[in-house]
Amino acid sequence: MSPPIPLQWVGFIALPTLFTVMFAIGLMLGPAQVAAAMTRRTILLAVLFAAVVPLPVVTIVAVELFQLRGPVAVGLLLMAISPGAPFALRKAIDAGAHRDFAPALHIAIVALAVVTVPLSVAILDALFSADFQVTYGQIGRQVFVVQLLPLLAGALVRYLKPGLAAWLEPRAARLGNGLVAVFSLVTLVDIVPIIASIGWVPTAAGAGMAVLALITGALVAGRDPEIRPAAAIAVAMRNPGLALTMAEANHAPPVVSAVIMGYTAGVALVVSALLWHKRRQTRALGL
Repeated sequence: MSPPIPLQWVGFIALPTLFTVMFAIGLMLGPAQVAAAMTRRTILLAVLFAAVVPLPVVTIVAVELFQLRGPVAVGLLLMAISPGAPFALRKAIDAGAHRDFAPALHIAIVALAVVTVPLSVAILDALFSADFQVTYGQIGRQVFVVQLLPLLAGALVRYLKPGLAAWLEPRAARLGNGLVAVFSLVTLVDIVPIIASIGWVPTAAGAGMAVLALITGALVAGRDPEIRPAAAIAVAMRNPGLALTMAEANHAPPVVSAVIMGYTAGVALVVSALLWHKRRQTRALGL
């Protein structure tokens, strides 16, 4: 079943949304982020490990245990090996994450993805004989254009014009939140027929993996309440852009993209529920 809104139009909405969100966060970047990462090096390394290793391993086990094959297995595995979702950083900050540590963690994850994603594809290809390939250049371009470029642009504005950056940041954040709301509405319109066509397995898998990943991220963050939201959300949220890039590079059938979208919906539901709970908790405490 074709979605009501063509996916290319969804992509046109996604690009300015992602750029605005990442640019707004870039306006926050400065020496404080580097210092926050350096003072928590052990936690940073633990979260990086948790973001790239446990979820793919659990997904491989689940694929074998439940005998999943074809596009469903491919879509689930591609999402499992794709860390560093663009919206993860803003959601982590909204959840009360440390405003200095969270950006440093996100940049470290997306930079690491340039290495870990092609390596993960090679491992999966060896395990499943899937003849799937992706180059470091393909992943690097996707990560740079979608995330690092707007982040660096925002950071450059802050470095050259700190007063302008301070004025722009809340306004850009509000604009980004508005675009995210529009993008979410458009995606919601499309996701219903997509799920109807592929079934609930990808969405249920995404929700289940998100719960597991949130717990894993919170555990590796230890008892630091400012780091725990950033770690949990960073580990849980996957990057559908990377997964779709790999699917397109290997000429995967459209149903693989539908599985990726279904998985994304499951993750989004769980993370949105977490944020709703956090907001209720904050209001109850009168903060």
